[in-house]
Amino acid sequence: MNAYKLCFVTLSVSDLRAAEQFYVNILGFKVSRRYAPTNWISLDIDESGGGLGLVEISNDEDRPSSARVDIFVRGLDQLWTTIESKVTIVSPPCHTPWGSYKAVIQDPFANTLGLVEAPQGANLS
Repeated sequence: MNAYKLCFVTLSVSDLRAAEQFYVNILGFKVSRRYAPTNWISLDIDESGGGLGLVEISNDEDRPSSARVDIFVRGLDQLWTTIESKVTIVSPPCHTPWGSYKAVIQDPFANTLGLVEAPQGANLS
């Protein structure tokens, strides 16, 4: 068994307020913490403590170009009907060769998010 478990990923964005609107209002995440000195917020995305951070870096030269993050979701088809018209679609939901069901979207800051429904019977804990 692997001794590691991902607990947190922070994405850089050019506009924290706009990023918060996207992740909270469209994807339904909840802000759990704010740290004003660095323009950073934490978003809770699962019950085990896994989270996503957003940090505002307004200078394009200092901000990494983009990131790709895959997030497990339950009920991808239902989520998709809610968000499809509100997001930039990279690829709509489809079955992957690995047995998962996945859609890929892009946030307003060129970060790519894979929304992955795990194969039936997969242990996500």
